[in-house]
Order: sequence, then C-alpha cells, then structure tokens
Amino acid sequence: MNRRPIFLLAAHTLLAIVFIFFISPLIWLVISAFDPEASTEFRIPSTITLKWFNSMFEPLGGVREGVLPVTWIINSLIIATATATLVTLLAILSGYSLARYKFKGQSAVVKMFVILRLMPAMVVALPIVIIYAKLNLLDTFHGLVLALSALILPFALLIADGYFRALPTEFEEAAMIDGCSRFTAFVRVTLPLALPGVVTIWLLSFVTAWGEFLLPLVMMRSPYTYPAAVGIYYWFGVYGRVEYGRISAFSLLFSLPTVLIFLVSRKFLARGISGLVVR
Repeated sequence: MNRRPIFLLAAHTLLAIVFIFFISPLIWLVISAFDPEASTEFRIPSTITLKWFNSMFEPLGGVREGVLPVTWIINSLIIATATATLVTLLAILSGYSLARYKFKGQSAVVKMFVILRLMPAMVVALPIVIIYAKLNLLDTFHGLVLALSALILPFALLIADGYFRALPTEFEEAAMIDGCSRFTAFVRVTLPLALPGVVTIWLLSFVTAWGEFLLPLVMMRSPYTYPAAVGIYYWFGVYGRVEYGRISAFSLLFSLPTVLIFLVSRKFLARGISGLVVR
C-alpha cells in the first residue's frame, strides 16, 4: 500500500493548522481596525468604519490631554531612524578597523562585545536612569538614542566585522596603488561591496529600536515624547476600558513603517542575510 498520499495529506493538514493558528490574530487585528463595535470576538462586521483611524489625529483626554496618537509614531520614526543611522555608522567604522587592523587584545574586545550583546536591557536600565537623571538626559530623544545605540551596537559590530573580513583586500590595495588613501579606498571600493551588509545592519537596528519597550518606558516621562511602543501600552487605560478598534488601528499604523522599509530594502536584505549565512 502506498502511504505517500496519506503522509502528504497529514503534512499539509498540519501545516494548514499551524498557518491558521498564526494568521488568525493578524486577521482579527485587521478586522477590528475597521469594526465600529470591535471586541474580543472574531467576527465579520456588518459595517466598515474609519473612525478608529481618524481618532489617531484627535487629541487624547485624561492625563494625556492634548496628545495626538500619531505623535507617538512620529516620535518612534525619529528615534528609530537616528538610532539605526548612528549604530550603522559606528558599526561600519569599528567593524572595518577590527577586520583590517591587528592590535593587542583584539580577541578580548570582540568577546566583550559578545558578552554585552547577551546582557538583557533590564540589567542596565536602572544604572542608565540614575546616570541620565544627573546629566539631565531623561525624557530626551538624544538621550534615548544614545542608550538604544549602546544596546544595539554590539550585535551590529559583529555583523560588520564578519562582512569586512570576508571582503578581499586586493581591491583596496589596487586603489591605494592608483593614488587613493586608505580612507578613500574604503569609501569608494570597500563600502560599496559591503552595501548589503550595511543595509542589513541599518534595517535590523531600525526594527530593534522601533520595537524597544523597556528603555523608553523608564526614560521617557512626558506623554508628548513617548514612542509608539510605550504609547500603546499606556493607551489601555486612557478611557477606562480597552477599545479594541482604536488599539487595532494604532497597531496597524505602528507596523506600517517597518513593512514599507522591508519592501524597499528587501533585495539588499536578502543578499545581506545570505551573506551572513555563508560567512
């Protein structure tokens, strides 16, 4: 008896169950964002409304009076973009230095960065708050960007180091023979070759900073400076009840920038991740 059809049917059934299990929350989220009577029930609404999306541009009441929900998304865009750009710049320069120059204690430096990357944010949250309070950096965008950059940089540096080590040095040497300085050869030759890795570092840094919750929670004190991850957390008690439609609409807007950035940079990201696997 040929058992292959039975095996394929069982495998496809299991995959379908797993797919439905993971896609159902997303479907509920999309439906609830357009449901005027959104609740925890999974149902198709009789009418479709945009009032939950319109409420993103309406001031909140209560302790957050005057704050527009869309402001939190703009804050997240500013913080995540600045963090990703700073992390990418530092990771490129540091990774290139580690890959091209040898110095005493280099291995210890790399191991230190690995240990720092494994350290959870909860461990450093309290010391950062104490230091920032003395430096008047609490509730500031630049203070949060510096903290997030320090948290993300070790992982980004490891990626950059791996990419630059895999690139041959012959191209740089040829450029320097033709009259380029070390820095000019790096900018004109090495950096374009490492572009997939650079895009990967920037995108991963952006996504990490975009979804970071703990550090913004303890560092940002004013509702006007909340990023979206913190804003949606406090939103659960704004009206004394959970408004599922409003939160669903905000969640869709919150996820839109990362989706758009992924679609724009997916070619570089695919090459970058495949390069990581090869390395």
